[in-house]
Amino acid sequence: MINHTIVPYVSSDYWNHLRDFEEAIYRANLKYSLGHLNFSENNPTNIVGDALKKSLLICQLAGIKSSRHFKKIYVYDLENQITYIDWRMSQEGFNLMIMQLPKLNKKTALWIWKLAGL
Repeated sequence: MINHTIVPYVSSDYWNHLRDFEEAIYRANLKYSLGHLNFSENNPTNIVGDALKKSLLICQLAGIKSSRHFKKIYVYDLENQITYIDWRMSQEGFNLMIMQLPKLNKKTALWIWKLAGL
């Protein structure tokens, strides 16, 4: 007796489209930017930069793809006619940045308390 099996055929193009779709979902989750840190009462740029570096290092050490949570973007300010670097972040990436800020104040403490409840 002959047994027949069905072998699904999947082209490599299918996997490329699937990978593109997955990447689009991760990019859609990048809802936050450095502008959302305005509640932390004017943290200097170097402190925010250090928090970002620590957050990226944490992702690397934990084996997490940082590109799924952090994306560098370039923004052109038409009024001042300058281009500056901003970062888009997922909620997890943004929360991780908040936890890395060394300066504690009331607003930052309230945000960290909300994170503790997640």
